[in-house]
Formats: sequence, C-alpha cells, structure tokens
Amino acid sequence: MTGAPARLPIQPSPGLGEDTDPSVRPHLAEHLVPLPVRVRPQPAESVDSYVRRLALANHLKPSYLRSYLAGPPDYGPGKRPRPDRLAALTGRQQGVLERALSDLVRQKPANPKKPKRSFTKAADKPALFAAIRRDAEAERLPVSQLARRHHVSPATVRQALNSPTPPPRKKRPPTLGPAKGRIGPTIDAILDEYAAAHAGRFPTMRVIWEKLLDEHGVTAAYATVHRYLASHPHWSTDTLARQPGQPSGDFLAAAQLPFYGNVIKHYRALLTAIRRDPARHGLDGSYATTTAFLLGLDAGSSWSMLTGFQEWLVVRLGKGHDLTWPVLVRHLAPGGWVYPLSAPADIAAVTTLHRLIGEFFTTREQPDGLARIFRDYQSWATTQDWYHLAEAADLGETR
Repeated sequence: MTGAPARLPIQPSPGLGEDTDPSVRPHLAEHLVPLPVRVRPQPAESVDSYVRRLALANHLKPSYLRSYLAGPPDYGPGKRPRPDRLAALTGRQQGVLERALSDLVRQKPANPKKPKRSFTKAADKPALFAAIRRDAEAERLPVSQLARRHHVSPATVRQALNSPTPPPRKKRPPTLGPAKGRIGPTIDAILDEYAAAHAGRFPTMRVIWEKLLDEHGVTAAYATVHRYLASHPHWSTDTLARQPGQPSGDFLAAAQLPFYGNVIKHYRALLTAIRRDPARHGLDGSYATTTAFLLGLDAGSSWSMLTGFQEWLVVRLGKGHDLTWPVLVRHLAPGGWVYPLSAPADIAAVTTLHRLIGEFFTTREQPDGLARIFRDYQSWATTQDWYHLAEAADLGETR
C-alpha cells in the first residue's frame, strides 16, 4: 500500500457540550466507528495476534492500531488495548471478546507474592560486621541467636566472626529474558539497517518498536524494548539518536564521530554502482560531476562520511595541507596535476578517486582508524616549517 497510512474515522460523541465535566471529556470526546472489515476472534487467541490480524485486514499498521486502542490521552506505544475501544472498533460485544481473547483482561494472581528478600547494602556491611562481633564478644551469644538479632543468615554471622572486613559482593552475570533474547537479533538488524540509510544515526525507541510490529511481525512490550536498548553498547538517547555535528577542528573530538561498518558497506555499494553506471544516477562520469555528487553525499551525512579524507590524502601526498580533497586527488592521479583536464586525464582522475576512497574506507573501518589518521596527520604537520611559524605567531599574540 502506498501513500499516507490509513486513519481510523472518528465522529463526535452525541450529547457532548461545553459544559461537560473536564474529567469525563477525554473519554467522551470521540465516538468510534466500527472498522469496515470485521475479523472473527479465534478461540484462546491472544490480543496481540487478534489486533495484528485486524490491522492487516483493514490496511492499517499494527503499531498504529495498537496505540489507537490504548486510547487517550497519550495513545502511548506498548500500552494494553482497552477492551471497550476494541469492542467498538470490531462491532462486537465486550463480553464476547473477553471470553474469546485469553489475555484481554488481566487476571489477578490467586496467591499473593512472597515477600522479597532484604539485602544489606555494601556500605552498611562494615557496621553490621562490627555490631555482630561486638555482641558476640560481650554477650557470648551463639551464631543462631546473633543471626536472629541482626536479621541475617548464619553464614553472614560466621563471615563477621572470621573477619571484620566484609567480602566483596559476587557479581552476577547479566540475565537475558526469553523476550529480550527473541527480539534482540531483530533490533540489532533494525539498528544496522537504519544507520546504513541515515548516515550512522540510530532510530528512536518508538521507531524501533513500530518497526518490530509493522515490518518484522514481532510483538513486544515497549518496556522490553527499553530494557534491551538501555544495555545496548551503541544505542544512546543523547548521541546516536541525534544527528552528529560537523567536526570542530579538534582531532581527538572528530575521531569520536560514529562511523560504523554497515554504513561503510552502504557507501561502498553506492560508489560501486556509480562507477559502473554513472548515467543511472544522473552523472556523465566526469571528474567534476563525480566530485560534486560525493560532496553532496558528504553534506547529507553531516560531513561525517569523508571526515579525515583530506588529512589522509595530505599525508599520502606529503604536501597540500591548504588544498581541498578534489585537488589533492588530481595531484595523486597518474601524471600528477594537469590543467585543463584532458579526456584521458579525466578518466584517470575518476579511477584514482574511486581507488583512494576505497582505501580510505578500509582505514576508517578499523577500530581506531580515524584517530590514527589524525595522529599521522599531526605527526606530519609537526615536521613542516609553516606549523612552527604558526606556533610562534600564536605565542607572540599571547604575550
């Protein structure tokens, strides 16, 4: 289906005036119209399965319908569908849906949960051990009575009697629930695919949740997605979900720009397609149009695609720190700088450009590739006379 996604029809609720109680208004502000395609629930079917079938039958996104069924005021993602709204949209009685769908209404647990165990904080343990040792020495109490007095286990009492220093708490391995293990590989695939298409940026949590439902057919609680991403080594709400800025000129800061392997693969495939068939991408195959296309592609990635390319070329050429990378590539082409470009020199320059960018991407793929590029450039710069002249000028201004 193309175009804008379908939206559910809403009609004003009859009898709703301006004098209606504001606390009741959010629940009465709309009258839901049943969907055109009625889907019969299957026996013992889950709500997630039924909502998905209902959405697909009516050409709606499952994530949109599920959020819509959660109702006002926020239509939050991941919230449970309200039975009354589901009954109104399906044109069926709410009681029938509650009997057919096993988890439409939450069942209260029959047995109360056991009280949680209490743990002594690591900062309080030295004082606890001192109190146990003091009572044992002053009153000569047995281990069992000391354990009851201080509300600890006999093993803890024996540890306190053996040494006044508490042992370090054992580190538990991270637990991975069945839901997180089920959706983890799919979320990783979503992150890689989105980063490759958006110049290294990662999607927001809501976009990931919607893609799980709409594109991968995976139903997961919003909290489960949140817990998985909270411990993810790359995803971050502060940096990776936002567009990275242009380098400030600080080599070490610029080396921290995110540039992932899958993004490089995406750019490699695109440049290979341009080299094989430039006319398909609106290019005539000349060096001028190829460099213009690459400059636009770099600008679209917030100047992160070719970060370090000019410095890498300068070190390779041994000069040209004040030249742009399109000029440096022509200096590195067979025959050196030629002006104006003849037809053979133009072809050689395009071939050299593709070869150098491929080698540059190979360097960038290394874990410390960008940092090493800037370190090599700075090491080369310190050997140049102009670098020391600039340092002397800066010192003169400070004095």
